[in-house]
Parts: sequence; C-alpha cells; structure tokens
Amino acid sequence: MDAAGLDEFVERQRALGAGPAAKPTDVMRLAEALVTRFELAGRPVDLDDAIAAGRRAQQGFPADHPHWAEATGRLRQWLSERHRLRADPEDLDETIALTRVLITARPAGTEPADLIDELGGLLTTRYDRTGSITDLEDVLKASSQAVNKTATHDPAWAGRMGNLAMALRLRFLRTGAEADLDLAVHTAEVSVEYMDPGRSGYATVRSNLGILLRSRFERSGDRDDLDRAIGLYRQAVEHSSADPLTRSVLLSNLASSLHDRFTHAGNDADLDEAIPLVRSAIDLTPPHDPAKGRHLANLSNVLLCRHDRDGTEADLDEALEVLRAVVFSPTATPKLRVTTALVWAGTAERRGDAEAALLALHSAVDLLQVVAWHGLDRVSRESALDDVRGLARDAAAVAVRLGRPEHAVEMLEQGTSVLWGQSLRLRSDLSELAVTEPELVDRLHTARQGLDGRTADDVQRVRLSRLWDATLEEVRGLPGWTDFLAPVPFDRLRHAADEGPVVWLNISADRCDALVVRDGRVTVVPLPGLSEESALERCNTYLESLSYAAQFRGPEDFLVRERFREELVDMLAWLWDTVTEPVLDALGFTGTPGEPLPRLWWCPTGSLTFLPLHAAGHYGSGADRTRTVPGRAVPSYASGLGSLLRARRDRDRTPARVLAVGVAEGDGQQPTLPEVRQEIAGLTAVVPPERLTIRTGPQATRAAVMRALTEHSWLHLAGHTQPDPDRPLHTGIVLSDGPLTVLDLAEQHLEGAQLAYLSACMTTLGSGRLVDEALHLSAVLQLVGYRHVVATQWHIEDQHAARIAEAVYSRLSRSGDLDADSAARALHDALDELRERAHPVDWAAYVHRGP
Repeated sequence: MDAAGLDEFVERQRALGAGPAAKPTDVMRLAEALVTRFELAGRPVDLDDAIAAGRRAQQGFPADHPHWAEATGRLRQWLSERHRLRADPEDLDETIALTRVLITARPAGTEPADLIDELGGLLTTRYDRTGSITDLEDVLKASSQAVNKTATHDPAWAGRMGNLAMALRLRFLRTGAEADLDLAVHTAEVSVEYMDPGRSGYATVRSNLGILLRSRFERSGDRDDLDRAIGLYRQAVEHSSADPLTRSVLLSNLASSLHDRFTHAGNDADLDEAIPLVRSAIDLTPPHDPAKGRHLANLSNVLLCRHDRDGTEADLDEALEVLRAVVFSPTATPKLRVTTALVWAGTAERRGDAEAALLALHSAVDLLQVVAWHGLDRVSRESALDDVRGLARDAAAVAVRLGRPEHAVEMLEQGTSVLWGQSLRLRSDLSELAVTEPELVDRLHTARQGLDGRTADDVQRVRLSRLWDATLEEVRGLPGWTDFLAPVPFDRLRHAADEGPVVWLNISADRCDALVVRDGRVTVVPLPGLSEESALERCNTYLESLSYAAQFRGPEDFLVRERFREELVDMLAWLWDTVTEPVLDALGFTGTPGEPLPRLWWCPTGSLTFLPLHAAGHYGSGADRTRTVPGRAVPSYASGLGSLLRARRDRDRTPARVLAVGVAEGDGQQPTLPEVRQEIAGLTAVVPPERLTIRTGPQATRAAVMRALTEHSWLHLAGHTQPDPDRPLHTGIVLSDGPLTVLDLAEQHLEGAQLAYLSACMTTLGSGRLVDEALHLSAVLQLVGYRHVVATQWHIEDQHAARIAEAVYSRLSRSGDLDADSAARALHDALDELRERAHPVDWAAYVHRGP
C-alpha cells in the first residue's frame, strides 16, 4: 500500500473507531494502521495516537475475550517502543504493568517463561534509574522463575541464565555480598558454555561475563580477570548483531575495560584503542537512550586520562563539555549524573574555573532529590542516600576552599535532612497560590494527601509523585512563581541569624570548618584540630560507652555507668578544645559575669550530630565556667537556617493547651519509673486545669494520644523510650499499648503546635548510617509542627527528670502565661542549679531544638 492509500485507510479506520460506541476491534485496527504509518513515515504523533487507540481497544475487550491478550500484548509492545525512543518513565511503568497483567492472566503454573524473562529486563531498566529495592527483589524473582521454567535443552535457557547472572550482580552492587558476585560469575560462565554460536544472545552473554569479571577485578585486582574480560568483550563485538543499540553497549564496555587496563598497567595502546571505540558507541546511540549517558561518561574518563598522559588541552576541553552534558542529561541515571558532577567539579577546580566547579557541585546536591525520589518507598530512599552520604558536606568543603562560604551554606541546607525536606515541601502552605491557580492547587492537594503518610502503595506512590512533579513544574512556569518550593538562596536564609548566630559545623575528608552565619554574611572558622576520622573515632567510643550504660542499669553495674561518666567528661573537653571554643572566641562570646548570655544555634553534620556540643567544656572541681558552652551562650540545635525561618514564621499567640502523657511502666524489659506520676502531677501547679489534659497509665494509649495531639499546642511526654538504632524510624515512646514511633508521628500535621517536651531517654538518637538526616524523635516532632522541642541525648535519671521538668515549666510561666519562645533560656536556667553541684551526666543530656 502506498502512502496515499495508507493515509486513506487510517482516516477510514479513524471514522470507524471514533466515539464511545465504537467496537474494540475497529479501534484496534485503527491503532495498527497508525503504527504501520509510524514505521513507514516515522511521525511520533502516529505512535502516540496508536497507543491512545490501543488503550481504548484493550480496555474495551473483556478479560475473557479471545482478542484481549493480543490487544494487551500489542499495546505493551508499542509502549515499549515509545519508551525506547523517548525514555519516558511513565511508558516504562505501563509496559511493566501490562506485562504483569499478561503473566497473571494465565493459570498458575502455566505462566510463559519468555514474558517473565522480559519482565525481569524491564524491571532492571527501571531499577537502574530509580534504585527501588522492590524492583531489585522482583528482578531476581523474575530472572529465577524464567530460568526454572525453561528446560536446559531449550535454546533460550543459556540467555536466561545470563540474565539471572546480571540480576545477581545488581544485588551484589547493592549489598556488597561476595557470595552474590561469585554466584553471578559462575552462572554467567554456564550461560556462555551453553550458548550456541550464531544465536542472537551469543554476544550478550559474553559481554555479561566480561562485566562480572571486571567487577571481580575491581574487588581483587586480579589482572587475569581483567584480561579475560577484554577477550570476552572482543568476542562479543565480533559476533554482535546489526542492532546499533546492542553494538554500542558492547563497544563501550570494551573501551571501558581497556581504560581500566591502561590505568592498571600503563599500556598506551589500550588507551589509544579505547577512545575511538567509545566514540563509535556514542554515534550509534540515539540522544534519548539512557545508555547515551554511560557512553559519554566513559568518553570523559578516557579523555581525562589521555590529558593526564599527554597534556593536550583539547582533550581537557572536550572532557569538560562531555561531563557537563552527562550531568544535565534528563535520561542518564541520577546516580551517574551525581558521580559525574563530582568529577566535573574536581576537574574544573584543578583548572582554576571556580564558577564551573560550583555549578557542578550545586548540580550534584540538586540531584539528591532525584536520587532519593519521593516516588520510591522510604527504605529505597534511605538506601539511595546511603550510597551518596557525605556528598553535601564534601561539596560544601570545596566551596569553602574556593572562597564561597555562602554557596557552602546553601548546599548544606539543601543536601542534609533530605527526607524531612521532602515531607516539608509536601506540607507547604498553598493558600497564596490558590488565589490565582485553584486548579493547580487541587492537583497538588490530591498528590500530597496520598504521599504524606504510609497509605500509598508502590504503584499509587509513583503515580502521585509524578502528578506532584508535573504540577510543580507547571507552577514554576507561571510568571512570578519560578522559585515555588525551590531551594532557598542564601540572601533569604541569612535572616534566620537575625536573632543570634547560626553555626554550621561541616565535617568532610578534605577539611573541617565552622560556617558562622551572622550579620547577613558567613564567616569561616577553620577547625584544624578536627578531622572526619577523629570525629568518627570519638563518636564511636562515646556511643559504645553510652550503649553499655543503657543496657546495664542495676546497682551492680556501677563500673559500667562510671565508664560512661568518664568518657563523657573527656568528650566534653575534647569538643570544647577542638570545636566550640574556636567558634565562641571568633564570635566574641566570652561569658562576662553580669551580662545576659547570647543565643547560639548549632547545625552539626557527620559524626558531630551525635555529640553534646551544647554542653562542651571543662568540668570538675574549681573549673572555670567561661570554659564551657553554657557559660558563654544559651545553645540550641537546628536542622538549618530554613528550619529556623519556618519556626519563627509559625509563631502562634493562642493560649497554650497542654497534653501531658505519662507511662511509668516499661515494656517488660525496662524498670518502672515512679517519678513519672510526680512529674505529671507537677504540671498541675503551673498549667490551669482547663488548659491541661492528662493521659497516664491505661489512658495513655496510642490512639488516645494521637487524637489528642491535634487538640493541644503543647505536648509533654514522660516515660520510657524504645530505641531501635538499626531502624531509627521505629524508635518510639512507650505507651500503655505499645510504642508511639517516629513513623507514627511523621504522619501528623499539627497546626499551631508550639512546644514538645520529651522527658524520656535518648530521644535524639538517630541513624548511624544517615547521620545528616536527623531521623529521630525530636526532629520528627519539629517536622509535624512543633516549633520548640526539649529532648535528651542519653539516659536521664528518674529523680532528676521530675525536678528539671518542674523547674523548666515554672520559668515558662513566669509571664503569667505559658511562653514557648522562652524554652531555650528556661531549659538553660533550670539546668544551672544542677551544673553547679552535679556531674554533667545528670544535666547535659537535655537539649533544645528550635528558634
């Protein structure tokens, strides 16, 4: 059929397939005609129209109709083709969903192995982009099922074994388990042995084995593995099919392995061969294919390597252009874009181009939101951030070295507490936008209602996240709304220090500094006595001692507790000498007797997030009070300048209503706390009875407390903490029917919440892996709305807790009403009495977070 005849046929079918009453068979013929015209003329609109018609037809056939499976399969094929051309993640999602539908439509035990194998490949593509742990688990499941459903004499068996080997490699890359790598190599070797020459997968299985041998070489340094991998790549290229995409991957793999061998052995011929190979791979790859980014990254590596060898400026110029292209490629994987951004920054800095280096660093930090995309489940997001932990701190250190401390602060603000930042954006006030764009606000509300909690399943979360992202992009395209929910620039962040200096303490492998925000600018106070290694070592010693002290609480465990007391005094002195004294001296905070102490906010990073900076100093008989932080300032903690700005903006002058919750009993493994009842009773002397709600003992259930939170602006929780260091989001306060956890609280959104007082042990203990994410009880209470939080860093003694709470509340009520904004000074002054006569272990656990 010629072009004119095809056009006429398409229009005739369009007429037959139009309208809601059209027969599914006619709509399907229209879709097939449009696909035929797309294949002949290459017009993207024809493929789009074909997919739209295919959806109508597929949905029009009942699931038991003879044509349903065929229509579903065709639609799946067309979506897969469009994804190949445009890399639209929604097309991939729909292709995966339809593949699952086709598999599950078959009776149990008769699922087709070829579709299951294809599902594994599709899931691998999505996993490469998103890092979803669920997808990784499903890749392994599908690959294993496909192999098990295929007879060993079946020609397809060897190829499916090769796919299983690559699935095992993905798990190895995720977990680092050597057993997975060894099993993957063995599985790939079997697939190579059983793959007959001349079959379409002959080149691929050899390339797969080569990839696995390179991975083992990177672990062991065994040159034989690398040499063997190069030989396999050469065979793969020699036997590759005419498909340009397959050939491009094989060429790029060979080039990359040759670059590895040059780096390892210094053979110039390897590097000279690699460059034209990777250029050919790039030429064969369409612009929107995700593999394009990998090939370009390979090219930048070999160009930089040749520049180091030959000193040719043209190689460096091209490498910088290529690095930039990868970083800003929308189809390259987020992780590749981040790692490439760091290479670009380092290369630009060595060349003396500070602007380019800073652009690269900002780009890397920007991409953290993509790496830990909110469409992923929380475990996957945490894992993704674990892979790039410390990135914001390292980027900030480079910015400081380049003389741009304001940029360093911006990157710390954006690159730490990423998970809480995502939740805060979902909870942003949309009232101003609603005045002019109510329809867009409705869409944002729809998205965030499903995302801000644990109710959305994986599929729904992805759909709602895409709705949120697309709507946000649309809003930012409107005049005057370009910066809507975008990272806050320093020019606005600096106002957070209007009421006192805010100090970011940045720890990186490169350097450690205090970035003091004051008077609208940033002053860098170098901390030469501090290093990432020393901070980690001190932190580990402290946490180990704290852990033992927490486990052994009986009278016979005096020596264990005494060890913690000694470790604490030593820690506080080290923090003073190394971290806090240089900062306070630079600020001119001398602790002159008779003068009111100034306010100060610490924003620690890295291992410092676990340590008691607020109490740093030298203590003991005859110690000088001015050689301590509380002797020179009223200290608080903050997650950053942005969190302080939000808290100050949310001041509420409505008379406080206090919810007091006390559970004296433990969870069966913890002792009874007799002073809890006295502590709760002490609040009645300060808070008018009509503004005080008490929930103790059996009344303090999880449901009752969660309900009451929305009706009270103040919260006092007294009792035991149930810590879970390995899963900090499951840490909780013990109530009568179970713990009220970080995850439970994170689902709340409390308007007008002012102060939360956590009179329980270790309520600031977060994640040992994601130290910059503040995954603990005191941080989540600020997330859900409380402007001020009083919390604890270690175990507090029952007899002290009641007296300290009484002293704090008496000071909070001195004005005749409860004043949350005096919380920091009230806590500081209440602890003064203990400071004079007690060991720091008895008072230094208490911290204040907030404005």
